[in-house]
Amino acid sequence: MEQQRKTLIADTAIALLGSVGARGLTHRAVDAEAGLPTGSTSFYCRSRLDLLRLALQRHAALDLADLMQDAELAQRPAWAVGDLLDLLVHRVDDWLSPAKRGRLVARFELFLLASREPELAAILDTHRQHFLQAALAALQRAGVARAEVLAPLLVIAIDGLLLDRVRTHAQTAPSDQLRELLERIIQG
Repeated sequence: MEQQRKTLIADTAIALLGSVGARGLTHRAVDAEAGLPTGSTSFYCRSRLDLLRLALQRHAALDLADLMQDAELAQRPAWAVGDLLDLLVHRVDDWLSPAKRGRLVARFELFLLASREPELAAILDTHRQHFLQAALAALQRAGVARAEVLAPLLVIAIDGLLLDRVRTHAQTAPSDQLRELLERIIQG
């Protein structure tokens, strides 16, 4: 029951970060949005930092679940650059979908908060390693030369693209344009 309650609190905090931003994230707002009795969030997260830490860890777990699904797809026989490009376009479209857009906005709110809070930055650094490892493994599996050099560039490019789409309130670039951009990065 305790883990379910923490997950509800974390998911609600992520939803609030995605809808009203960091300024609107309070213990009381989480209680109200989650339909919990007043004081419930404070019981599990004594400070705002505790609440942000819980939200960031949950966000990382959700992203990692997406990356694990992608890694399963990359294990198909005859995995090639075209398959990798299809997967990357799908991943970007999925994160920009209405179902996950709030979570994506919350990601960037958490990035900004982590820039001023070393403890959150440390969690984010660990989380980023998962993205780098996933990118490296997919590039290597597709036979891309200099995968270790391109993996960080690919992660940065996708983050930048996602941030631009959030900023402009756009869903995504047309798939052919997105695919062309990603192909240019992969080709070095």
